[in-house]
Amino acid sequence: MIRKKFNSRRKVRKKAIFLRVWFLTLVFVGILGVVGALIGYRIVSESYRERANEYDMALVNVIELPSLIYDREEREIGRLFVENRSPIPIEEIPQKMIDALVSGEDKRFFDHNGVDFIGIGRAAYLNFKSGDEDSGASSLTMQLARNAYDLKGEALEREESNYERKLVEIYLAQRIEKHYTKQKILEFYLNRVAFGSGYFGVRSASLGYFGKEPKDLDTQECASLVGCIKNPSIFSPLRSKKNNKKARDHVLNRMALEGRITSFERNRLQALPVVTNPNPIQRNTTHIYDRIAATVKNHVSVDALAKGDLRIFTSIDRDVQRALEKRLKKQLALAETQENYKHPLYAEYKRTATSRPKYLQGAALMIDNSTGEVIAYVGGRDFSHSQYDFIEAGRKPLGTAFFPFIYAAALEAGETLSSRLIDEAMDNRQVMIDGVEGILGEWGSEVYEPRYEGEVLLRHALANSKIAATVRLGRKVGLDKVRVIAKRFGFAIPTTKELPRELMGTESVSLSELVRAYAAFASNGSTPSSMVWVTRIERGDGTVVYSNGGNERRTKQTPILHPATAYLTHSMLESALKEGSGKRGYDAAGMKGFTGGGKTGTTSDFADNWFVGYNSKVSCAVWAGFWDGSRKEIYPGAFSVDTVMPVWADAMKIYQDKYKPGPIARPADIEVMKICKTSGLRVTLECEEYERNLKTGKMETVSTVANEFYYVKNRPLSYCDKHGSGSRGSDASAFIITKIGGPRNYKDIQPVQPVAPTLLGDDPYNSSQPAFVPKDLTISATSRGLEAVNPDVLTDQDDVSAIHMKRPGKVLIIVD
Repeated sequence: MIRKKFNSRRKVRKKAIFLRVWFLTLVFVGILGVVGALIGYRIVSESYRERANEYDMALVNVIELPSLIYDREEREIGRLFVENRSPIPIEEIPQKMIDALVSGEDKRFFDHNGVDFIGIGRAAYLNFKSGDEDSGASSLTMQLARNAYDLKGEALEREESNYERKLVEIYLAQRIEKHYTKQKILEFYLNRVAFGSGYFGVRSASLGYFGKEPKDLDTQECASLVGCIKNPSIFSPLRSKKNNKKARDHVLNRMALEGRITSFERNRLQALPVVTNPNPIQRNTTHIYDRIAATVKNHVSVDALAKGDLRIFTSIDRDVQRALEKRLKKQLALAETQENYKHPLYAEYKRTATSRPKYLQGAALMIDNSTGEVIAYVGGRDFSHSQYDFIEAGRKPLGTAFFPFIYAAALEAGETLSSRLIDEAMDNRQVMIDGVEGILGEWGSEVYEPRYEGEVLLRHALANSKIAATVRLGRKVGLDKVRVIAKRFGFAIPTTKELPRELMGTESVSLSELVRAYAAFASNGSTPSSMVWVTRIERGDGTVVYSNGGNERRTKQTPILHPATAYLTHSMLESALKEGSGKRGYDAAGMKGFTGGGKTGTTSDFADNWFVGYNSKVSCAVWAGFWDGSRKEIYPGAFSVDTVMPVWADAMKIYQDKYKPGPIARPADIEVMKICKTSGLRVTLECEEYERNLKTGKMETVSTVANEFYYVKNRPLSYCDKHGSGSRGSDASAFIITKIGGPRNYKDIQPVQPVAPTLLGDDPYNSSQPAFVPKDLTISATSRGLEAVNPDVLTDQDDVSAIHMKRPGKVLIIVD
């Protein structure tokens, strides 16, 4: 009993554990260890602290800003950027997005000073257990520091470990927290972070994945975005909705645990599928975008491009551009539905690394006739399938679109719009196109049943794209002269032997060359020296970085033709558009009142279709065909008037309605004369023919008088030889329109000698056209095109084929 009491007293007297020597020793050693560790950490980390102090805090929010591309009316048409982002202020970011971000990435964000030491300790423990460095525990501020200053890149250059990089992140994050508020740090972070699929920043990702502005996002959509951050390439909803849902649901669960949503709401939202509705900020990856980007890179430094925030002004008209793109796709798709179309379809194309699209292609270009500024540029059917630019690189045979250059050469050689051409069948051996046997085809009129007309005038032949008549004209003018004209227009001229088939447009031309060539017909024979699409580049503060040179640069033109030749060719092309090969498309498009001209262009094998035309301000060309050179027909009888002309018409109508260009100005040395449209010569009193009235069945007389344009120094001198007894003047009487406009002199011409006495007095049967017109016939003669001439003011340059004289009086016979 005494022993038990003694043991009890010993227990009572036993010292508390915190007073025991071993415990105190342990505590002391621990304190020394912690102090030593802190001192060691301080010593070891001092160099990293010093590095962190070297970073400029003003740069934490320096991100690439998009450079905006504007059309000619300063409407945004695209963006130039390396990273697809669009920064917004924190006020435009909903609270639910911030709640999702903090819950999913940094739950103690509002409590720490930039570094979550609890999270770091936990991450260190997990890394120790796993033996790797997977767990980072970086706070939002540390992530911002790492991305803003590219700390990972620096660590690689220094060959530092992740732990060493973390030390820099820690000190840098603490500095950021001292310089900026939590709200600003969130704004910086959300405008910078990568969300996958090429989207940087919350607005870009919101639009790219869900087609919404951030303020309109639902809670589950916010969680989907935050779920992408840990591994954007894996959790992007565009790559895997399954993976994104898993990440999203994790964020929703964290939001519920943090009390930011209820458990009921979490369960409801987790039951929803991931639904995307992409409507991204477009880089506008098209052929014209590539051209614009290349121009910018030529005139802006690499540093300025990386920084962005440029304003790029172009000559593009957004409305015309969209019209060309839309209608071209529609027409190409329509061609694929035609009977006997035997080529791959656009809808069935499957892209591979090496395959070229074999479906029907198309391209279109519109430029300003004077400045060369590009109004619209469609380089191919689908840029995502192929970046090949058919405007510049896709050289193709012109077919009948080459004809105007033959006729321009003929005009310069002395022909007129009323010169006669033989329109009869021709042996194909004279041209040898698509074979050497048989009769040369007549596909140019763009009709299935063309007919020969025997003899036609120059205007009619071009307007209706008469093949045989044009070949005869080209042979008469001389292939060498046609080549000279083609070279003047900028076309590549073969160095081989001259071949008649070249008259059929067999040589390849680019679409840009063709547009600039046709522009000369609308602008007094001159064409823009080059094309322009970027007119000015400014920084965000308005400082001009580049200008295309102002008015001097923008009006530089190259003269190609005598203005009279250009206008006369234009006049024939106006007939081609409204009355000839383009009439069917012109009427269908409802282009009544259009002031310009145009020409279809179809190759003999129907492998290439062109349409090119213009008004007084712009020229536009459209092409359709195939990539390779195997010369496959689009489909049997594929005429340009049906395939590509509607594309041209849509774009030109929009331009016409919007800018209302005036008519093409007629040069002062072009005059109008009345001629007989049958003979092409000056009219007589008899220039009329009988035609049966289909309604009455009776024969009626129809006048063959028409107005025609002539160069003042190259007018027809003779009267109609089809109606009456006029005679066609010698070819020696034709004046040649040269490049410098030098005419031959009237004194060099031998007058036509009369072959019978001139009839005087009345001629009741209109049996002869008098060379000297009595005064009392002046009115009727003038109405028929015989203009009065005052003999007192005649010069050696005047036409004296009709001189007014007094009627002779009665003859008095005196008989001796």
